[in-house]
Amino acid sequence: MKKIILTESQVKRLIDEQISAIRKDKDKEIFNYSSITNDAWNDLIHEAQEVQRINFDLENNDTTGEKKTFYVKKNLRKDQPVKYEFNAELMEAGGDWEMPVMYFRVEFTHNYFYGKLKKSGKKDYTFYLDDPTYKKKLRNCYVIIPPAEAGNKIKKGESDSGKYDWFAYQNEDLDHETEKPVRITDADKKGVWKWLEELLNGLVEEYHEMLDEPDRPEPSDDAPDRAVSREEDPSN
Repeated sequence: MKKIILTESQVKRLIDEQISAIRKDKDKEIFNYSSITNDAWNDLIHEAQEVQRINFDLENNDTTGEKKTFYVKKNLRKDQPVKYEFNAELMEAGGDWEMPVMYFRVEFTHNYFYGKLKKSGKKDYTFYLDDPTYKKKLRNCYVIIPPAEAGNKIKKGESDSGKYDWFAYQNEDLDHETEKPVRITDADKKGVWKWLEELLNGLVEEYHEMLDEPDRPEPSDDAPDRAVSREEDPSN
């Protein structure tokens, strides 16, 4: 086949070199802020790891595509129902040589809890900490790591720093057979979602107990005293 050699001017005419501009809708965001939001969430992950004493790396840190909004309805007093709302996304993270660990990104969309929960004296999760939420890059947002008993794939161990009690499984310690039980399954995901629902429901109960309102009536039938969720289809 005979080669055809084009001159520079012929090439320019052929590909029609030009710069073009397309006007965008004023309400549509054109910049990508994912690196900023990911860095902000990573700060919350490190905070949760230290508080919950669970260690895993973040080289691979991805969403499972599973998202839910939880609602908990309570009555503060007669004819004054309150609806608490929590957004949650299930994530998986781990190092290149680690098995994945599950954790949740959680947003308290109406942060009624600030101040009250801080006075509980508990240190189980980051939402009990004394640091004001307004100092965070992501306000009212927290990372919650499910424990092993909820179905998370972590193992007991010791760290040189003494900061952690639980760790991701290391690939080098596993063979084909021993790796199977520590792989995350759909049943494991379902289990940690159930665990989170119970945690949030208990958190609202705890908050209401701290309000110290002895005359507050029991919740009515139209304000069920339990968490319900609305799932978001990952394909949307």
